[in-house]
Amino acid sequence: MEKTKTQENRIGQDFTLWQLIRFALPAILTNLCTQLFRSMDDGLFVSRYVGESALSSISILSPVNSLILAFAQLFAVGASTLSAQRMGKHDQLKAKRIFTRIAVISVIVGAMFALLLNLFCDPICRFLGADDELIANSRIFVRIVFTDTPINLLIAVFGAYYATAGKPQMGLFCSLLSGAVNIALDILFIVVWQWGVVGSSLSTVLGEIAVCIVGLIFFVGKKHEIHFVKPNGGYKETFLMTWKSGFSQFINSVSFSVVNFVTIQILLSILGANGVAANTIISDLRVVLNAAFVGYVTCVGPVIAYNYGSRDTKQLKRILTHNLKFWFFGTILVTILGQLLRKPLISIFFGNNASSALFDMTYLGLTIEFYSCIFTCGCIFVMRMFVALGAPKTASILTLSRNFLFRLIMLLLLPWLFGELGVWLAIPVSELLSFIVAATLVIRNADNYGYGKSGLAWRMQGELSIEERQKIIEAAGEGED
Repeated sequence: MEKTKTQENRIGQDFTLWQLIRFALPAILTNLCTQLFRSMDDGLFVSRYVGESALSSISILSPVNSLILAFAQLFAVGASTLSAQRMGKHDQLKAKRIFTRIAVISVIVGAMFALLLNLFCDPICRFLGADDELIANSRIFVRIVFTDTPINLLIAVFGAYYATAGKPQMGLFCSLLSGAVNIALDILFIVVWQWGVVGSSLSTVLGEIAVCIVGLIFFVGKKHEIHFVKPNGGYKETFLMTWKSGFSQFINSVSFSVVNFVTIQILLSILGANGVAANTIISDLRVVLNAAFVGYVTCVGPVIAYNYGSRDTKQLKRILTHNLKFWFFGTILVTILGQLLRKPLISIFFGNNASSALFDMTYLGLTIEFYSCIFTCGCIFVMRMFVALGAPKTASILTLSRNFLFRLIMLLLLPWLFGELGVWLAIPVSELLSFIVAATLVIRNADNYGYGKSGLAWRMQGELSIEERQKIIEAAGEGED
């Protein structure tokens, strides 16, 4: 028999601020560890022990990786949000069926990716700019790593659902497991046995397989709030609902590769190779800087979706207030620490080998970048909030304006006006403009979701007659008096 009581769902409990932070802490640490491994793991070993050509052969496939990541985010965030909303409506069986179906869909889509990439490996590599030397190594990477795409998409779904199942600490365990396996095998395959790109690719795949096995064991068991059940068809419906719910996350991942391509071209034309090197460090630090906040909203998103599904406006408003406090004080703290630690952070990447011009360039860019933290994380919080509230169109407005409109315009305009300074100002200024849009969307939707002063929540009260709405407005007015 399915559980229906709110208190039996961990994401449905009455959280205080500290309880919410404690609940989200494993997800925060998970994302931090994941981003650190991505920034330093294979790149570090390949660049030091295989060579720059091998690293380039892997890096040149980053647009394909971005597309796969886009589908991973689509399935993971979209479906987990839908399941959390169903749990809020006390429909546990439907929540589990959505999970089961999206897991199957992920494997099928991943298999299609793997097949196409293997069939058209060389043409894709040439389209991305690889020459004959790079294609030789890129082909190895495609044959091993991209063949693993079904598992890659599946573990992304597992990672999002750990929080929905009330066990965010599982995400941290899997992140540490993947990193440990990857690094240990990198040392063995690349440093000791000198297998080059083959060793790097195998260590990545085996780390993902280890995480997938843990996820399968976890979700096959029947003792968790989310686990595998008989799907009973409905795959098309689930895919379309997931696409609608997670579209903003999909667009966000796709647009990242477009913006990154434009940024590199502008940096090369204005600052040359030093500009690209400086931007690489700033981008890596930006990702790590935002990782804690992304981990937090990834975990708290299902909590918001649950309370939206249960139409609990009081608890929903409390959670959103907690988010506001975490965002404001957390970003202020990170900004202060970042400004104090600029030189040590740069030295970690460059050591004593950086020229004074490169160091000064990175220092200037990083100084400006840290001031944008409050705006960047604010946009991330708002986008994830509207996804959880079942408003993907609103989240998409923010995503499209932030990534395609403001970023591209600022990247093209500010360097033309201010030269080098404009290059480093482009992203922070675009994030400020995006934050203004985000704040406007939050204010305009206050009475739709019950977090405004009026206490109204039209979207959560269903279709009401004019007379019923008038009664609610009058009651809200009396309450304020």
